[in-house]
Amino acid sequence: MKQVKLVQHPADELDVVALLKNALSFISQYGKLLLIVAFTGMLAGTIRFYTTPKLYSSSLVLKPAMLSDPEQLELINSWAAMLKKRELPVLAHEFHVEESLLKKVKSITTEELQKSVSLNNFTAFTLTVLVTDTAILQPLQKGLLYALDHSEFVKEKLESRKNILQSMIQTVQQEMARLKSTQTAVETSLQQNNTGGSRFMVSVSDISNQITTLQEKKLNYEENLSFTSAVYVLQNFYVPSKPAHPQLIKLLIIGFGGGLFLGLAIACFIYLKRKLAQHDQ
Repeated sequence: MKQVKLVQHPADELDVVALLKNALSFISQYGKLLLIVAFTGMLAGTIRFYTTPKLYSSSLVLKPAMLSDPEQLELINSWAAMLKKRELPVLAHEFHVEESLLKKVKSITTEELQKSVSLNNFTAFTLTVLVTDTAILQPLQKGLLYALDHSEFVKEKLESRKNILQSMIQTVQQEMARLKSTQTAVETSLQQNNTGGSRFMVSVSDISNQITTLQEKKLNYEENLSFTSAVYVLQNFYVPSKPAHPQLIKLLIIGFGGGLFLGLAIACFIYLKRKLAQHDQ
């Protein structure tokens, strides 16, 4: 078989050299224009940075206790949609805050920390807000937690759980009172009659242990009652020291790139206009 060799024609080399020469000639003629427009774009980015209102980002980490993660996220996303539509009076009523506070909130977003397909998923999620004033973060957090605890379905479930816990506390208190009464009776009988003293001592000790166990249950019920909530806060809103938006470096890069592109378009227009003028002559 004959081997076929590819031969590079001198014309191809000349075309590449001519193209490079034209490119260099174009840059030498319009380079200053490109740089001027590019730096003008950077100046515009700088001006926008100092004139655009600063937005600060902060996040809550919440763990739902009544609703599953998907249900809780859907509820918060509905508030985010209302905020986007600027339906502030309705939201102010939901959050139990002043409408003027919500005017400083630009967006609410959520993200599940652990993805799960289970409908009864109670893990945790983040709630991130963009605000124009960091002073509203703490009042806003209180408003969000108020709204999460006072939706109709959640409010009913909270009331039911609190009633159950209060009933359990009362039952434990009654049982403790009965045991203390029995303990007093046994101790009185022991003092009056020494017969079977060891048996009475064992009985008194058992009663004391039962009272201690019930006291521990009572304290647990009371703790659960005091912490009963629709969500638990794992991390509060923090006050950021620097704004999240706008970002100066990002605006400078966008301004430089946009200015360079605009300058290139202007230079091409002038170049073609000159070529057409020379052709007409």
